[in-house]
Amino acid sequence: MSYQALYRTWRSQTFSDLIGQPHVTQTLRNAILRDRVAHAYLFCGPRGTGKTSAAKILAKAVNCLSPDGAEPCNACTACVSITNGSNVDVEEIDAASNRGVDEIRELRDKVQYAPTSVRKKVYIVDEVHMLTTEAFNALLKTLEEPPTHTLFILATTEPHKIPATIVSRCQRFDFRRIEPELIVSRLRAICESKQWTYDEEALWRIADAADGGLRDALGLLEQTAAFAEGKLTAADAAHVMGGVQTSELLSLVEHLLAADARAVIHQLMTWYAGGKDASRMLHEVLQLVRDLFIVKLSLEAPAHRAEPKFQSVAQQCSEEWLLTAMQRLGDAYVQLRHVEQPRLALETALLALMQRPVSSVSEAQAVPRQAAAAPEPQPTGVSSATVAPAARRTEAGADGGATPPRTAGAVAASVSRRTEPLNGGPRTRAPAKRKLQVLASLHAQRDDTVLDQLRRDWERILQAVRAARITAHAWLTGGEPVLATPDTVVLAFASRIHRDAVMKPDERGVIEDAISAERGHPIQVLALLRADWEAFVEAQGVPAEPSTAPDAGKQLVEQVIALFGREKVEIVDEE
Repeated sequence: MSYQALYRTWRSQTFSDLIGQPHVTQTLRNAILRDRVAHAYLFCGPRGTGKTSAAKILAKAVNCLSPDGAEPCNACTACVSITNGSNVDVEEIDAASNRGVDEIRELRDKVQYAPTSVRKKVYIVDEVHMLTTEAFNALLKTLEEPPTHTLFILATTEPHKIPATIVSRCQRFDFRRIEPELIVSRLRAICESKQWTYDEEALWRIADAADGGLRDALGLLEQTAAFAEGKLTAADAAHVMGGVQTSELLSLVEHLLAADARAVIHQLMTWYAGGKDASRMLHEVLQLVRDLFIVKLSLEAPAHRAEPKFQSVAQQCSEEWLLTAMQRLGDAYVQLRHVEQPRLALETALLALMQRPVSSVSEAQAVPRQAAAAPEPQPTGVSSATVAPAARRTEAGADGGATPPRTAGAVAASVSRRTEPLNGGPRTRAPAKRKLQVLASLHAQRDDTVLDQLRRDWERILQAVRAARITAHAWLTGGEPVLATPDTVVLAFASRIHRDAVMKPDERGVIEDAISAERGHPIQVLALLRADWEAFVEAQGVPAEPSTAPDAGKQLVEQVIALFGREKVEIVDEE
């Protein structure tokens, strides 16, 4: 006999052997024992959860010649013929390839004939959602009032595509994803019967990757066993599935906690060299951080995370850091499909986790005394949460040394942050005169060279933001730099919505990181409305656009004339 895949040889043959679906098996058993089997059933659920297996078990149970209660005997001629697929009265139809109205009309004609060798004719229609609208309409009347000797079992992974008129004529059962513990138990039994040696972690890895589908788990087990020649280890399972070993993931987390960027990049480069996919790596890290958080809350590791090092790393992580890591990695995982360079997005997301948040209290203590004695509030329309993570690291000092003084904008941001509600409610507004003073202070420190360079590099900065976080790029395109100091950039926005959006912590952090990388040192961002900037320019009588002074404009005109010729250039003086 030719070789059969594990999922076929280990297909459940009785209700008691069908794992993970007790609500289905108990109901069907009771219906059989009380002779209350319905004329049509609809089995819904994810792939590999036992829908077709349950349908065949039910077909055998209603036709078994020597049933054991509600269970089929699997020894009589009826059970054997149904199991091997040779019974002409139990027909399994693939609706994906027999989806037209003609096939359903043929089926409607056949159901009128009595069965030849069993009590009930059973029609198992797999992937029934693939039928056309006309085919569903042709099936309606037959499904509602079939002959007494006929049983319909419809199976689908997408029940929302089935017309309500069909669903209402069936008893519906929703199959659930199978718990990893049950999958591991089945994998363990298979390994023992096959005399394969195995690591528990390898089985748990396979169960996690199967995502609740036993058929997928059996396929991965078979593939791993073939690769490892019957000696399943966690490393073999990770290699077959394209994942990363737990010990390496734990080392990566330790490097992140230690803010060791060199070690993090080296670890990622090692995985890249091994052919690992960025999306898969990000998924593995996210899963590990989630498990670390569970251990942190319960002080008890999952069964597949019982190694001592896992407990040790969990104790090193704070709950705040784990929550932040899950949020940022989750956002990066969702956005990974939209970026052209997944590796860059992965590295950005991981390196950002080394930027530990500083509380407003410690931040206020870092302000120089002379600045803290007379703090200047924030200008009108400037978002309050403005200090970049990179800037915070500079303030704290890379080697624990003295904290460099901050600009008036940073002082204003720190003061405003302490008074701003965390729930996004109304903000405390300082008098407009004081806010204008802060903006004037920044304007006094302006560096037109920095501003001109930023404008020339703005497209490159936008692309860097887009690669890291596409939503931040969408909001940032609505603004432009209007003022710059050596460590602060002021952006003006026509829309209040855009202004507020770019100053949300996640969006702001990505923008500031991109500008800081371009400038080569920490930069913080302030956002305001263009109307507020124009009001400041008008009130102070300062030049709004230093880079477009009359001399610069005259020089530009001369360059255009030299390029195209004076006869082709028309100069319009709008003044």
